[in-house]
Amino acid sequence: MAYKGLSASWFPVVLGTLSLALAFYIDYLVFNTYILFIAGKIIFYIDVVFFIFVFASWIYRYILDSKKIKEDYNNITMLSFTAFLGIIYYAFAFFYISYTGINRGNAYLFYYLFIFFYLFVLSINVLLNYNLYTNRYTFNNISYANLVPTIVMGADIILSSVLLTAPASQYYSRTALQTMDFMTVFAFGISFLQFLFIGISAYISHIQDKKEYLNTIPAAMIPVGASSMFIINLLFMPQFNYIGLFSIEESNVKFISVMLWGFDIFLFLVSGLISASHMRKKQSMTVWAYVFPVGISIFADYMLYITTKLVIFTYSIEIFTGIVVIFYIYSWINTYRISRN
Repeated sequence: MAYKGLSASWFPVVLGTLSLALAFYIDYLVFNTYILFIAGKIIFYIDVVFFIFVFASWIYRYILDSKKIKEDYNNITMLSFTAFLGIIYYAFAFFYISYTGINRGNAYLFYYLFIFFYLFVLSINVLLNYNLYTNRYTFNNISYANLVPTIVMGADIILSSVLLTAPASQYYSRTALQTMDFMTVFAFGISFLQFLFIGISAYISHIQDKKEYLNTIPAAMIPVGASSMFIINLLFMPQFNYIGLFSIEESNVKFISVMLWGFDIFLFLVSGLISASHMRKKQSMTVWAYVFPVGISIFADYMLYITTKLVIFTYSIEIFTGIVVIFYIYSWINTYRISRN
């Protein structure tokens, strides 16, 4: 059988692998275990090669059959998953800077690519909401998978947090710094309100009787990623006060973030119970939705730890790292079964 390429449903596999690398990297920062740093670095470089293959296969799929472009545009899940390209770039750039460093030569390259992918994700969000408002999709098509562009909109903080702080910040003009700060706050507002609108609609759609609910049930973990992304945004904002555009009180941010963390844990317990009760059942490629939201949650727990110094967050980081590893192995087993069939 001729090779037909891969769809956007494989982008979560790339992000899930990055989540594993992120978990090891954060564990290294917290527990100072160098072998975890090396493990995360190796996984990252393997994932770069894997992403090149997936991205080339995705383009090849459209070259082979141009009708697939329109089909994916009309498919609410495929359109939503296209936004994964944004967070994949943010994460790749974050790891590159963390492992390799940054200099004047590539600082503005990261900056311009940041703007490009920011606008790309914003465009996906606009198209998705345009299609929703013009009734292109039925209500039963809406699921938590459609929160992906929402999460990615707020995920610009993954990269802007590095670019707006030392040593990267020294390479940018004040205008560039203020532009990135404004874009980060702007995206956070969109992400938060989109989460309310689409999240509530997805919740109502999920609890209705669906014949094929198993195809989307792993996406119940996605709100965990959204809630964690809000925490990350909030905790970084006081660090950008030096730019002079906004002034955010750190004490207020810590208070709100811990409140959100409680909601985050609640969502995880519900989603974890759902995933545990369905692990033996046949899953679709959305099974990768079990992985990357937990990776984002580990990042949020790390930010809470360095901000509050509470030991409870070191325990949560350890627990979530173990869960990421379990979900990652489980997702690959399911992916192998799907690919074989």
